[in-house]
Amino acid sequence: MSAYYILTQTVIDLEKYTQAYIAKVVPLLAKHKAEVLVADFDAKPLQGDPAKSVVVIRFPSEQAIRDFLHDPDYQPILKVRISLTKNGNAVMAPEFTMPD
Repeated sequence: MSAYYILTQTVIDLEKYTQAYIAKVVPLLAKHKAEVLVADFDAKPLQGDPAKSVVVIRFPSEQAIRDFLHDPDYQPILKVRISLTKNGNAVMAPEFTMPD
């Protein structure tokens, strides 16, 4: 069953983030069979005071998300993401199926 990785954060330096993070993370997402469904650096808040950026990524499973997050090749890229953002929050959730 598919699972979703939802990340909200505020990007501090968009140019550096695009060059140093996005360019390097895209091949890793492909390696883990992930599909970016939503990516917006200036999401419109509807409630509260959320971070400016939102990303929703579909993975084949929750284990695939864990494998991506713990991939040794991702660790230095993750440090770049964290250094170029603030107010980051990430969650994972399984695909919704309507109860019978």
